[in-house]
Amino acid sequence: MWRIAGLQNAFCVQLLIDPAKLDLDMPADVRPLRADAVQSLTPPLQTVITNQPEFAAWSPSSICMYYMETVDVGPVRVSESNPDKAPMIGMWSIAAADSGGGTQRDYVLRLFTNSGRLERAGELRGLNLRTVRSTVREVSMEDDEAAVPVGTRYQFKLGKTLLTWDGRKVDDSTRASGQLSSAWRTESRRGDAMAARLVLAPEWTKSMVGFLRVEGKDDFAKAIMASPIRFVGPARLGGGGEFAFGR
Repeated sequence: MWRIAGLQNAFCVQLLIDPAKLDLDMPADVRPLRADAVQSLTPPLQTVITNQPEFAAWSPSSICMYYMETVDVGPVRVSESNPDKAPMIGMWSIAAADSGGGTQRDYVLRLFTNSGRLERAGELRGLNLRTVRSTVREVSMEDDEAAVPVGTRYQFKLGKTLLTWDGRKVDDSTRASGQLSSAWRTESRRGDAMAARLVLAPEWTKSMVGFLRVEGKDDFAKAIMASPIRFVGPARLGGGGEFAFGR
């Protein structure tokens, strides 16, 4: 159980990817789902497959990042009040189902963090969690350091792919109600199946506006750039929650 507190920002990049061109190993019993077979498809992705039905056979995918002030993993606590240095947990997942029962259980293709301490804590519990280079900083118009900041740059490098989001949250906030929960399947460092679950209780929701830039030539970059949509947001702020990993 990984307990998180002081949620500084949590957001996802929503994509559509072609499983046939995804050169990544997945277990034989994991079957990527077509977008038109996912009942809980988000409105931005639904609009794409309605207007461009040739993408209905592609699979919904998300790149989610969770920045928080504190993460507790058993006796290990990683804490940072400076938003520019906040510990982050991220994942790249694809909509999928178990071949046996057919129930949707999304599959985590990559699980990553910007904290070496969290990576080591994950290793002790068998998590296939890798450390990435990640920065968060305010940006000004034309990157003029003397100018008033106009937004925030979130940037991380996974493998040979550099992903950069330059943008801002809109001024209006919506009070969040209830919890957000998600469940996935991932693999341990030994290749065994692991269950992953997130329960989040944010205090606020905000829309995000800006620009996503992707640089790289590996499979991660190619999958993102091939997507007909790269929808970012909304931002979830405040509150906390927990990640749970198990067999």
